[in-house]
Amino acid sequence: MKPNKDFKTQRWTETLNTWLQVLLFLVFFAGASYLGSHFYTRVDLTKQHRFSLSPETIAYLGELERPVQVYVTISADSDDPDLHSLYQDTRGLLREYEFQSRRAPGGGISVEFVNVYQQRGKARLLADTYGIDQSELILLVSGDKQRIVFPNELYVTEGRKRTQFKGEQKLTSAILDVASDNRKTIYILSGHGELRVDDVDPNRGISQFTAALRQRNFDLRTLNLTHAEGVPEDADMILILSPQTPVMPHEEEMLRQYLNNEAGRVLIMIDPELRNNHGLDDLFFDWGVLVDDTVVLDTGRDFMASGGDLLLWRFGDHATTRTLIDNNIPVIAGLTRSIRKDPGRPIGDSLQVTPLIGTSDSSWGERNYNYARGGTYRFDENTDLPGPLSVATLSERQIASNLPINIPGGRLIVIGTSEFITNSRIGALGNLTLMLNLINWGTDRDSMVNIPPRPIDDIQIVLSQDQTNKLRLSMLVLFPGSAALCGLIVYWMRRK
Repeated sequence: MKPNKDFKTQRWTETLNTWLQVLLFLVFFAGASYLGSHFYTRVDLTKQHRFSLSPETIAYLGELERPVQVYVTISADSDDPDLHSLYQDTRGLLREYEFQSRRAPGGGISVEFVNVYQQRGKARLLADTYGIDQSELILLVSGDKQRIVFPNELYVTEGRKRTQFKGEQKLTSAILDVASDNRKTIYILSGHGELRVDDVDPNRGISQFTAALRQRNFDLRTLNLTHAEGVPEDADMILILSPQTPVMPHEEEMLRQYLNNEAGRVLIMIDPELRNNHGLDDLFFDWGVLVDDTVVLDTGRDFMASGGDLLLWRFGDHATTRTLIDNNIPVIAGLTRSIRKDPGRPIGDSLQVTPLIGTSDSSWGERNYNYARGGTYRFDENTDLPGPLSVATLSERQIASNLPINIPGGRLIVIGTSEFITNSRIGALGNLTLMLNLINWGTDRDSMVNIPPRPIDDIQIVLSQDQTNKLRLSMLVLFPGSAALCGLIVYWMRRK
């Protein structure tokens, strides 16, 4: 009986040893998981650290006031290499946003990728809730506030080639925008027959433009200065869109005080039909801008669209036009007047005037025009203004400071037409892109985040024909041959 007892003891000992090993493994696994979830280091192995957030962004994410939901409609299944790269860049960066915001007191960031072609139900929900029914965009939502970031905003391009990735700057700015209770307030001047904000008329309505601004989290209000004591203190920007009657002297003075003393931001669109009876001469002179009493005509074949509209391809090098320049996108406009730097205004170092949009060499400013869009005109060197001409101008003033920095002052944008923001044209070519860029620049929308873009490495492997043949031989013969040789050696050793 003793051997039997010894056998049972040995079996129980082996069973106990097995369970102890399992328990030890589970304890080790649980301990490793706990340590890994509480004590770890994240390492970005990319050369430019493209997926590492800056200390500034991390600090912002740690103080989020409320949660932010991010919907990405960029597909991972695209055959387009640019879209595939966009997906990879966006996914990697947003995962880091999720991680860094997990302990924010107001709630973190949640990211969801939606394929609008395959996930029909989710796509329909986004369309019904937020009015989003297209692919290749990023929608950020927090409470009742939302903002859209488009792919071309995430890159710096040169000649249609992506050279820098500025996704962190754009996304951090958008997150702060929707997660904060503050929003940019834009006042649209009224009382002079300006374009109608919520009118759906194709020629004088701008409902599509204002809807795009509201969709991007701007607070829009109308402003009538006739009986006002001044410009409201919460005005981040004032839009004066195609007045049909002159601005009164006391209104002009309020606008001058707003620009000069309060570093205000004003965008003015003034059509040729008003001639020079606009009432803003003193304001324009203060800011070095000359509004000519002309209609721009252009006989260049690449600068005329069907129906007589102007195709404007030439842009000054400025942050607001860089996207259009890099992607070779024009804007389209109807009847337009020339707006240029005032040659009779002495401009000091504090005032910078920049031509924004130009016409072709074959254009001119017709002075003897009537209000009809038809008719035949010829350039008269004695009276007309020779081209090329500027039809939009930016004027920016820097405030003097004893510190070695420039303090931003007022900003004035003057455009010689309002027709490219009307409902019939705002969706064409680069019209909406340009207007949104101008509004963002005028309100300092993205300058509150000072995060530089990161260069994109263009890695190319250049091989000679001899090197290519050797590589092909290695892949076809050397590697399979080495594997076969190892197999023969193992077979021979097992036979022995």
